[in-house]
Amino acid sequence: MKKIFLLFIAFSIFAVSCGEAGFESDISKTSEVEYNISVADVSGTSMLSEAQSFDFADADFSEYVADAKKFTLDKLEYEISGLTGTSTATLNLEVRIDFQNNTGSSTDGDALLTMTGVTVANTTGPVLLYNTDATNPGLANASVVVALEQAILSGQAVEIEVTASKIGPDLTEDFVFKLLFDLTARVQLDD
Repeated sequence: MKKIFLLFIAFSIFAVSCGEAGFESDISKTSEVEYNISVADVSGTSMLSEAQSFDFADADFSEYVADAKKFTLDKLEYEISGLTGTSTATLNLEVRIDFQNNTGSSTDGDALLTMTGVTVANTTGPVLLYNTDATNPGLANASVVVALEQAILSGQAVEIEVTASKIGPDLTEDFVFKLLFDLTARVQLDD
């Protein structure tokens, strides 16, 4: 009888504490930001500078953002698609985050990462650029990652800027460059 009584007391304490504070849950989603790259943008001496305003919280977490306590960028990947032939072109790419969301310039943000010698070919799956694994974090600037997580938590739209310049032969086809932001929101769920 004492065991049942103690079990009842323990369960009651657990139920009361959950009722006041609620439960925490992690909700993960992948946000995609796509850039259409044309031959004219990155051929000869041309350099592509393209920017898009993006609100991660509104786009993919709108129903949870009011209860979010923290956002974490778990992974950043890219994909290339839309090519029908075989390209011999390679690109240098830089991705910047403009926290002021200044659409007047596509090269004024903070450098998130720089990639050199990116082969212009359809990818068979996402190519990892950054992850939270401390032994292999990837290319991304950790301080910009933290600032991006804070901007998402505060509901701030940011501008994601991509600059590309070619190395070697010109592009022969247009293609799609897609950034994949794998994010997790820590959400406080109340009763």
